[in-house]
Amino acid sequence: MMKFYTKFFTTVVLLLTLSFSTAVLAQQWEQIQELPAAQNIFVAKNGNLISSDFHFDYIGGIYYSQDGGLNWTKADVEDYAYNRMIQAGDYIIAAGEGCNLARSADNGITWEVLNYGYMYSEYLTEEAIQYNVCYAIIYYKNKLFLADFGGGGVIYSEDFGETWTMTDRESLKYYIDGVAMTRAKDDGMAIDSFYNMAENNNELLLFGVYFVYRLNETDYTWELLRNDSNFMGVSTTVNNRLFCGRAIMNYNANTPFLEYTEDGGRTWGRVGHADTLSYDTNVRAMHSDEKGMYVALQQGGFYYTTDMGETWMNISDGIPYNINNNDGSKMYYSPLIVDSDDEYIYTAIYDLPWAGTSVSGIYRYKKSDLPVASVDRTLNDIAVYISNSTIYTAEVADIAIYSINGTLVSNTTSAIEADLSSLARGVYIYQVTCNNATVTGKFIKR
Repeated sequence: MMKFYTKFFTTVVLLLTLSFSTAVLAQQWEQIQELPAAQNIFVAKNGNLISSDFHFDYIGGIYYSQDGGLNWTKADVEDYAYNRMIQAGDYIIAAGEGCNLARSADNGITWEVLNYGYMYSEYLTEEAIQYNVCYAIIYYKNKLFLADFGGGGVIYSEDFGETWTMTDRESLKYYIDGVAMTRAKDDGMAIDSFYNMAENNNELLLFGVYFVYRLNETDYTWELLRNDSNFMGVSTTVNNRLFCGRAIMNYNANTPFLEYTEDGGRTWGRVGHADTLSYDTNVRAMHSDEKGMYVALQQGGFYYTTDMGETWMNISDGIPYNINNNDGSKMYYSPLIVDSDDEYIYTAIYDLPWAGTSVSGIYRYKKSDLPVASVDRTLNDIAVYISNSTIYTAEVADIAIYSINGTLVSNTTSAIEADLSSLARGVYIYQVTCNNATVTGKFIKR
């Protein structure tokens, strides 16, 4: 039987930060749990780590660690391929397939399963309900909101999933000319498949494949804000600014990398595609904390910014990858979820459950080793970033690398990056020239 939803599965090294003559050594991502098809990572309020594993035949499950990832225990809960976890009051809520939710009141140790499929029995077929999933879930103003992926609409609960109320479906309907709505049981009108819900400006926004809506809390109708969502499926908030990324490949440079709103979706700004990022702008996961904002691409690696997207730093080292046979570029495995605690950033790296590799699992990166951009504001704003394999800049530049005794070992002209992978271990000096200004500094090749 067909499943009526879209699953995201497509399918180092030390990062250095330079401030002219200094070099700061940073750590790479490390795997702390191996799972055949890692789906989710969540940090509980008490510090427990909670992960989930995706299998079509429901043999994955939920795991928890009470010691920072050293040891993991499989929880005694029926598996429904849980893909999202949120904190709702004192509960952790995990959204799974088949209109199932798992709920834990003890930070992920024990769970109970609740089902909300009956809310859609009037609108969806039994098969659609059986395979229905929820990617969009949020705890907003003491209510648990949930938007399904199969065209059922948006429901909310005031008792953490025990009972549910349907929001207005009519305001979500649209007509697709010439497309048979095999899932719907009503008037032939369609309801979008929803990927995300987020709060901004004290208002609730809903993101689908096509549309963006805002909730009218007086009558629980939905106001259409945009018809160009284009899979705007992931988001995070920094300083009251809601950033949104598209979980689909963008095929031209004109598509904005990220968009943001500060007024509940009434107006939007754009974060341009940084030259230092891969041209893969399929944003698979986003997260933010007191350190900054993290953006994980579908195959293009992992990036970090401390200035809301003005400059980006590559922190992909340690994430497993394959080599593109066409151009030799790295094709990273997909990070599905990002979360953090006081000490680490965590991500779930996915691989197909039948692939049999060891790359899938939960990874972490020490936050104290996050890079800081090396920028000389007096020399025409030249920004230099260095990993163990690449030196790159925010603008086209000439990049020369010298040994510690002054011998030129690499010279790259008119480029935004230079390959360091062939260098032997040791200390080197870089010289970056851009717009008639020059920046120099040292770095360590591991």
